[in-house]
Order: sequence, then C-alpha cells, then structure tokens
Amino acid sequence: MAKKDISKILTTGSLKQKLLLVAEQRARSVYGKELILTDHEYNQLSDSFKKSNEIKLWNVWSSNGTKIVGAIANLQGLLFEAKMNYSNLRGYILVWNSIENAELLVNSVLHEIKDPKERKRIADSGAKGVDLLFSKTAPDQEGYIDIKIDFEEDLGYKEPDLTKKHSLLYIMNNVKAEATASAIRFLSWREAILDFMEERGFNIKTYKDIIQGFTEQIYAPIIGWGKYEGELNTGLPHPQVEKLLKKYAITPKIEELEVDEAEYNRFKKEFLGDE
Repeated sequence: MAKKDISKILTTGSLKQKLLLVAEQRARSVYGKELILTDHEYNQLSDSFKKSNEIKLWNVWSSNGTKIVGAIANLQGLLFEAKMNYSNLRGYILVWNSIENAELLVNSVLHEIKDPKERKRIADSGAKGVDLLFSKTAPDQEGYIDIKIDFEEDLGYKEPDLTKKHSLLYIMNNVKAEATASAIRFLSWREAILDFMEERGFNIKTYKDIIQGFTEQIYAPIIGWGKYEGELNTGLPHPQVEKLLKKYAITPKIEELEVDEAEYNRFKKEFLGDE
C-alpha cells in the first residue's frame, strides 16, 4: 500500500478502511513481514477509535485476527502431516523404481545366456533368498527373474492364512490413502478459513498470502514422474500403454479432490467459533 494512501486513511479514511489497515499491520507483525505503519501511525490510528461502537468493532476485529492466526497455525500443522505422507509415498515409489531397474538389469544379463536350461538354472539359484524390500523374487518359466510387489504371503498361523500386508503395493496404497486423507482435510480447513474471512469482510492480504503459500505446497507433485501418476504426458494417444500404466497410478490426484463438508464444518466451529 502506497504511503500516500496510508496517510489518507489515517486522516479521512472510513472505519472499515482503518480496521483493515490495523489488521494488516498485525498480520505482518505476526509473520515477520515488513510493517506498513510506524509505531506513531499505529498509535494514532488506535487512538482514533473512541466511540463505543468503534471500540466494539475494534474488539471484534482483534478477535477475528486471533482466530485466523490460530487457524492458520493448525493448517500449517496439517500441511506438515500431509508433506510427511507425501514424503513416505515418494520413498516407496523410489523403492519400486529401484526394484524395476534391478529386475531389468538382471534380466538383461540373463538374456545373454542363450541356453534356456542354463539360464533357468542360474535364475533359480540367483533368486533364492534375495527379496528386495517388501517384494518377492522368483524365476519365471523362461529363466528370467520376476520381482513381484503384489503378492499373497502365508503367515502359517492357520489354514488358510494369506495376507498381502507385507507387499509393497499394499503398503503404497495405504500410504496413498493417508496422503489423500490429509490433503482433503487441508483443503477443507483452508476453505473454512477463507470463507470465514470472506463472510466477515476480514480480507487481509497477508493471511491470504500465507494460506496460498501452504496451498501451493499441497498441490506440488509428489514425485513429478508421469509414469507413477498413471500418465504418459506425451500429448499423444497410446490406449494400450495407458491401460498398462493404470497400475502405476499410485499418487493421489490432488487437483481432483473435493472439500469434505464434515471436516469443513467441524473446523469452522471448533477453531473459528462459527456456529
């Protein structure tokens, strides 16, 4: 805001303009941004609120600011949770990528063995006891290595007692669900804060900028590889390949997520005091 505009508000501004200026000053102070008022100007502005209705509005706006700062702090905590889930999912995707590369490397070497029986013998021997993280390694009928990330395992406690809980795909889908849930909660809380500000005419740029910064982090790609989003990103139609890539769609599509009404209402009531 230009200095001349501030001076004009200080002398002839409306009550609403003064309240917005004070709220912006307080928001900038909370988040360590450059202040727009000097101490003298701030005191001059606060001293101008003398009538009972003016003081009442001052208190209401002060309360709004306190609520928004608290709500943003909770939103930031949820952002950290979502980013932790993103990081966990990214880590498992990198494990998956390493498993695929290891399988490709081993099979490219086995392919050089032209005798099928000898290749099968070497694959059988090499696959024994070599299971990468949350995967199962086994030779196939042609003498190549097949590293599975989706498999059933017999726990041996009772019959039948099969589980997929130790497979990488099962674990990744669970982490994907956690990442999706935390992103939905973030979007719901974010919407509640922005609506609260809009409904009360409490449109403070600094608060909105902080929220926008958080939002950009939520929408940032988890890994940025189209393959693990189940997409080619070539702009060309490849129906068969696209069908094959569906199994790789392990990252949530954040842009398709919607606000959860129950979360929205709960946050608005509990953190913003909105009945």
